[in-house]
Amino acid sequence: MSKTQAAPDSPQDTGALRRGLSVIELLVESLRPLTLHEVAEAVKLTDSTVHRILQSLMEADYVMRDASGKRYHAASKALGSLTMYHPLQILRRDAFEPLRLLRKQTELTSSLVVFIGNERLVVDISGVSGVLTPYYETQLRNPLHVAVSGKILLLNRSPKEQHELLGDGPYEALTPSTITDPEAFQQELEQIVVRGYSTNLDENFIGFSAIGAVVTCGPDQVLGCVMLAGSSKEFTPDTIAEWGKILQDQARLISFSQGARATYNMFSQ
Repeated sequence: MSKTQAAPDSPQDTGALRRGLSVIELLVESLRPLTLHEVAEAVKLTDSTVHRILQSLMEADYVMRDASGKRYHAASKALGSLTMYHPLQILRRDAFEPLRLLRKQTELTSSLVVFIGNERLVVDISGVSGVLTPYYETQLRNPLHVAVSGKILLLNRSPKEQHELLGDGPYEALTPSTITDPEAFQQELEQIVVRGYSTNLDENFIGFSAIGAVVTCGPDQVLGCVMLAGSSKEFTPDTIAEWGKILQDQARLISFSQGARATYNMFSQ
């Protein structure tokens, strides 16, 4: 082997990486510091193995001990790994005012989602207190055919890619309102193009609905979508039409922002 040729990774190296990532993910999501034994139980590893992992992560500044010295929590490097000038951070700042205006005008929770491949990343949320609001993880995992964001993502995929993502059908029914027939779902996608916005009316959860408009950076350059979500009783034909126009206006503002272009360039190259 030449001096410049790197040795291939061993299965042990890959396994160690997976174990380290599982510990970081656990501590990032935990609402309190955890003892070594609690971490070991959660990731299903021995105490000695987890101790070695935690020592390595502390040396790399991803994990810290609390004041007692007996519990561990994620460090700032793991909690906020993006710099303030990362494209997603710039996009978040650019979208702050449009999301605030949407929340104020509709009294619904507004949010911005970016598509990274076939993943849907929630960039920011502007919630309304005192009303029914959604709970979002950083990555949306609900089925594409029941989600406002999922439908918009599918619109920008070829028929072959749509089939790979959705399957043959009938699609899973989460509620009586879920569109399960492939032909009916294609008609729904066509309607989104005509009206300019996507809806989810009790299709994912009974009593909870959403509406969204696409965020682009130019022709055939889809970045993601901006959404409104709340109690289904607020979603009447009149309010849906009104919110659809408001959403499209704010989506266009976000589309022309520096953060939108920088984010699109980052993930499309």
